[in-house]
Amino acid sequence: MSSTLIIGAGPTGLAAALFLAERGVSPRIVEQAAEPSPYSKAFGVNPRTLSLLEGTGVTERLLSQGRRMTALNVWRRGRNCFRLDLAPVDHRYPFMLIHSQAESEAALADALAERGIGVERGVAFEGIEHGPAGLCVELRHRGGRAEETTAAVLLAADGAGSSVRKALGVDFPGSAFEEPWRLYDLVLDIPLAPDEAHAFLLDGGAAFAVRVRGDVWRLLGNVPDLPERLPETTAGRVTWESDFGISHRLAERLQVGAVCLAGDAAHIHSGLGARGMNLGIEDAYVFAVLASDGRIGEYDALRRPVVAKVMRQVERLTAVPRGRSFIAHLVRTLLPVLSPIMPAFAGSARTFILGLDHDVALSRGTP
Repeated sequence: MSSTLIIGAGPTGLAAALFLAERGVSPRIVEQAAEPSPYSKAFGVNPRTLSLLEGTGVTERLLSQGRRMTALNVWRRGRNCFRLDLAPVDHRYPFMLIHSQAESEAALADALAERGIGVERGVAFEGIEHGPAGLCVELRHRGGRAEETTAAVLLAADGAGSSVRKALGVDFPGSAFEEPWRLYDLVLDIPLAPDEAHAFLLDGGAAFAVRVRGDVWRLLGNVPDLPERLPETTAGRVTWESDFGISHRLAERLQVGAVCLAGDAAHIHSGLGARGMNLGIEDAYVFAVLASDGRIGEYDALRRPVVAKVMRQVERLTAVPRGRSFIAHLVRTLLPVLSPIMPAFAGSARTFILGLDHDVALSRGTP
């Protein structure tokens, strides 16, 4: 019997295993995919995540590999209407660290291996029951071998299509944007500050550009001919491209008995503010503390209000770059005129972008 079983070895599952190991618990972590994904939808590590991982040695590695994003610029019709400097924040990491999700997962997995914990790959979740001896979990190994195992506590970190969440019968309500969004990692010759992020409010949509490494930039948006929409820019070789949809969904419950949902299995939303992976790692930290302290029954009550608040903010703000609402059109019309007063909103914008707009609640009543 494993006292703690983790389903899913993305950033959330790996971080949960590492946080547990740091607290003297040796979990079992299984993953259906045979190999880690080489692609990186998430690429921003915020100050909260860097702080949570400090004691594990992972933060030092991320800082040595990543690049610091120091500001965000908002453009409209060739004019820089607002520049948000991230440095004036009361935190030892006053920046967003640009670091690919694939490399972040590798750093977490290596830290686990150093502690004698390996990811069991090619192992799929099949079913679960709450029994008198704890949780009875059915797994299926690559090649077809079935396994029945038990656990005292289980964390479902198996993504937006979570098999665990479905097996528990937990609904995943929310909304989705109709239009597709497009993502590129490509070489750009672009006259923009290379260590800053850039958001372009275009007619009918938006584009976002952030340099990933060297002359390769991450470009995403919801308008056609995306690379051609950027001013004075020459697009080169594409290293990765993908279509994706944007949904905002929160599981109706984040916990059923001793089974907890975390990361994309619990909540999905737009990438505005780079909150997805970081919020999942925060879930992982809270889960590890509660599981190791025998307080797992508090997980839903502590996490759901925090996650719901962040998601409301993300969904409202995403409507502006999406460009479909009256407010979105109004912002585009008035932004050049209102740009002189935008610094008045810099403080709240800065804490939101850096993920410092709430505390990590570990007791009820904590904001």
